[in-house]
Amino acid sequence: MFRKICCIKAESVPNKSFRRFMSISLLVLCFMSVQVAITAKILVQTGFEEFSDGKPPKDWEVRGEDIEVTKNTAKTDRQSLAILSGVNDDYVGVFIETDNSVLSVEFWVYIESGGRSFNFKIGSSDNIATNNSCIYVNWNAEQVRCFDGAAWVPIDDFETGKWRHVRFVAHVDKSEFDFYSGEDRNRTLTDKGIKGLPFRTAPEGSVAKSVSFYVYSIAAPGYVDDLFISEGDEPVNLAVDAVGKLSTYWGRLKGY
Repeated sequence: MFRKICCIKAESVPNKSFRRFMSISLLVLCFMSVQVAITAKILVQTGFEEFSDGKPPKDWEVRGEDIEVTKNTAKTDRQSLAILSGVNDDYVGVFIETDNSVLSVEFWVYIESGGRSFNFKIGSSDNIATNNSCIYVNWNAEQVRCFDGAAWVPIDDFETGKWRHVRFVAHVDKSEFDFYSGEDRNRTLTDKGIKGLPFRTAPEGSVAKSVSFYVYSIAAPGYVDDLFISEGDEPVNLAVDAVGKLSTYWGRLKGY
């Protein structure tokens, strides 16, 4: 009987009104989903398109002359960050401000063949150049590895000459981090990951203060694209533009 009543009511509703009702319901659900997706605080998001070709990112911390934005190799759009060469202790990086002890950093990375490439750091010191109190990761001969304070520890295989997406989650209060990777962002976010990897040395505080790319004994150029830094360990859904997508849909809805 209940099924019969529902069918009668549904059929009695004019098509136009019914479509409007369903569209509004869908809009509300989409808005709720977007609200959940953007709860994490985004600290840095760049594809390096806003910076000048042939120069390091403006207003970033830089030492050395062989680290620059380039159009030669890019994963998305037209530009990426190139760590081409340099003397030991050259770097490029950005300071961040957060009260959250967990930090997520993800980006596309491309390593040319030829041996050791650049290092990646999430630091807890006020000195962005220090190699202590941080995550210290390196790409070397088709392998990604971390330094545990005493020796290099292999993390995962890493094919050269090919773009790959990576994600690091730093638990600064625990002096450890997690590593995820994949052939694209979706696969990175569903990767089981390698967890509980050690910082090089114990952090100086309970939060991260900088993210940087560092040169030491570099032989193979590397490239970074679509750098994304956010608080917490939950990945942010970048597939939905909360304002643009919903505004467009609302415009269509009002046409009914």
